[in-house]
Amino acid sequence: MDFKYDDIKRMLPNPNEEQTTDDYYLTLANYLGKLWHQTGLLPELDDEIRKRVVLDAVAYFQDVVADAGIWRSFVKMCRHLYNRPVPFYDEPDDYCDAELNLIDIQFVIWYSLESRLGFQGLVSPLDTHILRLASQFFKLFDFLYDDAPEAEDFKGLHELDLSSPEQVRDIFATAGWLFWNSYLMRPVSKHAYEPEISDDDELSLEETLTDENRLHITFQQPTGPLALLADDWLRLIIDDRLPKSPKPVAVSPHKYYKALCRATKGEPIAFCATYEDLEKFLSEKMNWGNNPKGHLPQLAQDSNFVLFADRRKGLCIAKNVAHCFRHPANPCYDAAKATADAHRLIMEPSFCPPDIFKYAFSHNLVPDAIFPVGNHPSLLQDNWDFIARLYLNRYYFGD
Repeated sequence: MDFKYDDIKRMLPNPNEEQTTDDYYLTLANYLGKLWHQTGLLPELDDEIRKRVVLDAVAYFQDVVADAGIWRSFVKMCRHLYNRPVPFYDEPDDYCDAELNLIDIQFVIWYSLESRLGFQGLVSPLDTHILRLASQFFKLFDFLYDDAPEAEDFKGLHELDLSSPEQVRDIFATAGWLFWNSYLMRPVSKHAYEPEISDDDELSLEETLTDENRLHITFQQPTGPLALLADDWLRLIIDDRLPKSPKPVAVSPHKYYKALCRATKGEPIAFCATYEDLEKFLSEKMNWGNNPKGHLPQLAQDSNFVLFADRRKGLCIAKNVAHCFRHPANPCYDAAKATADAHRLIMEPSFCPPDIFKYAFSHNLVPDAIFPVGNHPSLLQDNWDFIARLYLNRYYFGD
């Protein structure tokens, strides 16, 4: 691996401005590359993927040294959502939220690898090679931490005022940088929204601010490992403010919610093995009446249906997934098939409506769901909401 200035600068807020700290972090990246080579870990990875991982690790280090706020905001949100600073890993007693931590580096390496490999669960967060590599990186970072220079590119970020009309252009520019180029957001946003762009393509400020489609994506689509909007990330980073939770609205129960609960004697979920069973359930149990052409003819070639009704939104139906759900009223449940497929509920867009899998995981209806690689039975169960945010991104967020 041989790193150049462009590799380091591309991920910083001011990629076209030379800074006195650039040499330091370029040297660090090259040293990490050599260190990795000497360890012999993850030998199957090609140099381009290794370079990406090293650059993301260096960017994390720059972030915590300067307290730029990207990692700090991620930890703050994880604590808010999950009562832990980083997904997957147990919090050690000496963890410091805004400083250097071993489990942070473990996560950054895994996240970088997984995003480069296509977000298909191809590598376990608890892979021993990742843990050993993170330990090597951490030892070096820890040795350098107290004397490492703050990357000058982050000075403008610290001075940003989100309420200032005079700083609108800077706010737009920072949002564009976070979404498309920063180390913690870029792997998700870039490949989710513009997969045709190669790693070597610059996503310039001018393009982000003048291209209508990219501008829309930047401010209307979620990104990063927690699937938050750029505005939410900015408020977390600049103002240390958590995203506002929607206020619950009191509404009368949806008619389909009431009908399904009547049909099941109180539960908002039901299962049908065949299309014929589904039509009969809708006609007789849900009181939809007979329809010679069928109520849902587009599903006639499918089977293994799950029906779920939300109190506010009404009914949704998933096809070909009922075998994943362990429930006394489910004739389709198959433990072996569930073990093979249930992770797809939260890792594969369009496999299952979010309302259904959120209810199922919250009520222990998918106990066979496991992370597709590694032998860690509780990994997916303990982190299912984070995994859904990460892999489904806008499909989960939009629901």
